[in-house]
Parts: sequence; C-alpha cells; structure tokens
Amino acid sequence: MPKQPRPTVHIRLSPDLVRLLKVTAAEGGHSMNAEIVTRLERSFSTDDADRRKALKLLVEAISILDKGQR
Repeated sequence: MPKQPRPTVHIRLSPDLVRLLKVTAAEGGHSMNAEIVTRLERSFSTDDADRRKALKLLVEAISILDKGQR
C-alpha cells in the first residue's frame, strides 16, 4: 500500500522560537521539522512518560520551596 502524502502546513513563528527550535534540533541531531513534529505529537499524548517525570519533578520542587518558607 503506497504511503499517503503528508500535508504541508505553513505557520508563523517568532524569530526567537525559530532559533530555539533550530538549536534544539541540531543538539538532537535531527531536522527542525522532526523537532516540531515530535513536540506536537508529545503535546497530544495522554500517556507521556516525560510529562509524568516533569510533574513529579515539579511536585518535588514545590515541596522543597515550601519547606524553605517555614
């Protein structure tokens, strides 16, 4: 079965965001398009291990900050 062509989407981004995407993509060794696709797919994932890790770290950071305010 032949692959369906991927649609092309044109969006406007700030120069700073483009720079960040280019740098992050270069650091990861992939294209800016691959970086954008990965980030978008991750943002729609409901079972995202990275999101759970980030939430755990955030909870820990808040706990540490709360202890420092006492």
